[in-house]
Amino acid sequence: MTKAFKYMFGIGAAIVLIGVTVYLIVTYWDKILSALTAGGRVATNILNQFSGDRIDTNDPSDYYDL
Repeated sequence: MTKAFKYMFGIGAAIVLIGVTVYLIVTYWDKILSALTAGGRVATNILNQFSGDRIDTNDPSDYYDL
């Protein structure tokens, strides 16, 4: 009987965890996406500096915009 309760508790906890994860992803999708794109812009700027790309000091896209 104890084994069955542990098994049911584990399944219930997994279902709750999946539900909470889906809720948080749906709720904060805009923030997740903006963080990923900001990271991509920073990585692109760093790679452009290492690749020898010409940097125009008047071009605001050459700066790290976090």
